[in-house]
Amino acid sequence: MKRVLSNSVWLTAAHLSGFVIPLLELPILTRALGPEVYGAVLFALSLALAFSLVVEYGFNLSASREVAVSVGDPERIAQIVGNVFLAKLIIALLVVSLSFLAMLVLGLPAALSIDLILPAGLFFLAFGFSPFWYFQGTEQMVGPVLLNLALRVVALVGLWIFVSEPTDGALALYILAVAGLVNTGLTSAWVFREIGKPTCNVRSALVQINEGWHTFMYRSANDVLMSASPAVLGLASSKYQTGIFVPAEKLVKAAAGMAMPILTAFFPFFSKQYADGGAARGWLLVFVMTALAAVGAGLLVWLSPWLILVLAGDEFVKSVELITWFAALIPLRVFNQSLGLSVLIPQGRDRSAGYSLMFSALIAMCMGYMLATVFGAIGMVWGLLVGETVLTCLLIFAAMRLNLGGQ
Repeated sequence: MKRVLSNSVWLTAAHLSGFVIPLLELPILTRALGPEVYGAVLFALSLALAFSLVVEYGFNLSASREVAVSVGDPERIAQIVGNVFLAKLIIALLVVSLSFLAMLVLGLPAALSIDLILPAGLFFLAFGFSPFWYFQGTEQMVGPVLLNLALRVVALVGLWIFVSEPTDGALALYILAVAGLVNTGLTSAWVFREIGKPTCNVRSALVQINEGWHTFMYRSANDVLMSASPAVLGLASSKYQTGIFVPAEKLVKAAAGMAMPILTAFFPFFSKQYADGGAARGWLLVFVMTALAAVGAGLLVWLSPWLILVLAGDEFVKSVELITWFAALIPLRVFNQSLGLSVLIPQGRDRSAGYSLMFSALIAMCMGYMLATVFGAIGMVWGLLVGETVLTCLLIFAAMRLNLGGQ
């Protein structure tokens, strides 16, 4: 339990840095770039982040668990690291190839500026190949978290100094991408220094991909869903609608994501507990986290006029209206995340949880796109709420089957 609490602290610290620093970036970028250019930058960023999460493939759960159970066996850890990096390379090549094919057939999306393609690609590489999962598995969270925080602060200072007008959109994206590349480069060097020469082969990498499929569907599809929503909105509506959507989306995403460090830290604990025939304490965490999320959602709605004014400025006042609806997503999402990581997946139901999430994400994106073409940003919010409600129903059904002894 001591290790669980320690991991919770450092994972929470990493998450908080990913929450506070983007909020500090928000007023710099919105005031310097304006809604239209800011929307274009966020569209490019959301595409890059969504693709990088596909490359990450849920290895932050599956591979970190493998590393954790292999501590003391350096040869095995070297194999895991090598095969995961090779697996990521295979997935990345597939993603890049399909992206170029789509652009050749369909053309460049109207919301994507040509000068943003290269920095968005660098951002994709930086975050897709991050070895943070290795440090979770070896429980060495302090160094990587502090390095990540330091580099994000450097990037924040760079944005403040160099980004001052709408023509600096590409420069802003380059600054964020370079900080990510330095982080990934240094942490990867750290990993290889510890394990020595990694070993890998294509067959073992494909096995890693196959074995991590259901974990990917559950963990990464949720991240892709939140990261892809601005991109889908950009395709369905205007840059302005994307611009007013993103501040609200960032606040809601950050609030809902506060549960993930705790759930991730407790995940191996509950897995072992259920394997040993222990009591179903995961349900207690589900209810506690959902209740806290509901309180947080109410607090966010109350503070939203002030938060948007301070963080984005009076040009983004329509973002406040979005948060009134958007905040309902917070307790729904936390309930679904808690039920999956504390009850279903620890008991081997990652397949049902993964397919449920993929199905609901598809519904959310389709509904969001259709509604956004008519209603703009608020339509995207409604689509996300529909998808999350469908997921809640599916996961509750899966949990009921589990309690009844169903497969």
